[in-house]
Amino acid sequence: MSCALITEGKIDMIHFFIGTKAQFIKMAPVMVEFKKRQMGYRYIDSGQHAEFTSMLRQKFRTGEPDVFLKRGEDITSILAGLKWTFKLLLMSLFNKKRVMREIFSEDGICLIHGDTMSTLLGLRMAKAAGLRVGHVEAGLRSFNIWHPFPEELIRIYCMKRCDILFAPSEQAVENLERMKVKGRIVKIDGNTVVDSLRLMENVRLSIDLPQGTFALATCHRFETITRPKKLSKVVELLNRISQEMRVVFVAHKPTMKYLKKFSLYDKLNKNIDMLDMLDYVDFTALLKSAKMVLADGGSIQEECAYLNKPCLILRKKTERPDGLGKNAMLWGFDDSVLDVFLAKAESPGQTTSPSEWPSPSEQIARILIEMGF
Repeated sequence: MSCALITEGKIDMIHFFIGTKAQFIKMAPVMVEFKKRQMGYRYIDSGQHAEFTSMLRQKFRTGEPDVFLKRGEDITSILAGLKWTFKLLLMSLFNKKRVMREIFSEDGICLIHGDTMSTLLGLRMAKAAGLRVGHVEAGLRSFNIWHPFPEELIRIYCMKRCDILFAPSEQAVENLERMKVKGRIVKIDGNTVVDSLRLMENVRLSIDLPQGTFALATCHRFETITRPKKLSKVVELLNRISQEMRVVFVAHKPTMKYLKKFSLYDKLNKNIDMLDMLDYVDFTALLKSAKMVLADGGSIQEECAYLNKPCLILRKKTERPDGLGKNAMLWGFDDSVLDVFLAKAESPGQTTSPSEWPSPSEQIARILIEMGF
């Protein structure tokens, strides 16, 4: 999708540096906005979730990446992640000419997202090539470096070095101001995931939705699944819910690996249906149909907030305010919280309509164009 932007006699390029499936889901609507305006961009795939993002591209119709930094299977182990990270970091530090020649061959701005290793790599490589960097979903803080780790540290490092910071809430703006970041802070009305929900609303499903009442569950964060005690608590939680209703557990590959490694897989109740990873359309359809959601993903927390879906966040800390005190509760691995959550989930309230939601992606695209990118 490579094509230069020509604004006010200046030629610049928008580069999207994307690695994880969550990053793709949240950045794809911004790419779609540029396509609507017939304005080009370059899409760089870091390869962190190479397998899964290839499926997502078909759904969002963004086109194939201009640059692949890794092809093949997703990175699902800590060792593979470390090897991949160090390889690309070394390139950004000691082979800047290659970065400029093969990855960022045109000047402009690189958009990164969130707080993953791909976020850090995108920043380092773009800066090595002399580009400005814009951070989408900036300003989120848990104020605890261990929850989540290393995401909180990555977030702080990147936000202090970015040139433009797109903050999805007033709280995010305040966090950035307290950090005294050097980059320009731009307030956006919400999170771009809302545009993804809207884009996928009428796309055909490839699964049959469960009949009757069910809870949707997923758990993938390494700080949970790699620790036997924590993962055992998750299994106990799912078993408890399964006594009340059917549970559909969408399991990532690493989650399945550690469930079996710690001999926890066979302890899951029969009323828990295990599913492999689903594409975004099918997963969000399940999410909309479920009575409640049990998940540790920040994007899912945000989606549930927009949909007013009861959501128990399977973490100790969250950097996102979305839904807290309304439809969402932070579990903190505390059994007493579950009782309160189940009671509240009986009367979740009315869902909102997509027509009522603002379009953060449209705002980001419009602001970048107005700024001359």
